[in-house]
Amino acid sequence: MIKQGTRLYINITNHCNTNCPFCCMYSGTEKKTFMGFNTFKGIIDNCNGEFELQLEGGEPFTHKAIYLFIEYAINTGRCKKVIILTNGLKVWENMLRIIPLINWYKIDFEIKISINYFLLENTKVSIPNLAKFAFSTQFIRHLQIVFNVRKRIGFDEEIKDELEKYGLLEISNIYYFQAYGKLSKSEMYAGPSIVQNIDNWILFASDGTEFGQDLIARSEFERILP
Repeated sequence: MIKQGTRLYINITNHCNTNCPFCCMYSGTEKKTFMGFNTFKGIIDNCNGEFELQLEGGEPFTHKAIYLFIEYAINTGRCKKVIILTNGLKVWENMLRIIPLINWYKIDFEIKISINYFLLENTKVSIPNLAKFAFSTQFIRHLQIVFNVRKRIGFDEEIKDELEKYGLLEISNIYYFQAYGKLSKSEMYAGPSIVQNIDNWILFASDGTEFGQDLIARSEFERILP
């Protein structure tokens, strides 16, 4: 983790392999914007100094060029960490690419896996399988697994109970849903925020448009992209 420098939050696609009804980026299976390499390259080249790269979506593992993006960023010599946000559906198969990258470049990787009621009820994601994944990778140097848990107000306590049962609470960040994206009209939840440990951070939409630190503006822009 760098204390100075920049964290780049880049939506490399708005396509997703699920259709979560609360998605903050309006992503889904019908979306089809995939960032081109030259657009990604321009973002990296225009970032001065050291940076951390956070790849978001949509589901970033559905982007066929994700490893071209990652290797380009690493080979600038300025990328100090790669963070990937994922729903977990394709995480096992992608470790076959990520582990060799870690071993070759000796760079920190963080995989943030989403957990919520919809994924648990409607996909093959399960907490026992995620526990198996976390424990099978815990001794890989430079790799950190984190679970980003989103709860509904008044519901989903069983998710926390199961995380505790499998010894995953220490690597879990548990929050309520936020009122933006598909929940932008909700009166139950607070507005969006990012818990930051770095001062300089920049958001990019899946077509490369920059939004500074305006989460809502990026979200609403993603809504109108194909």
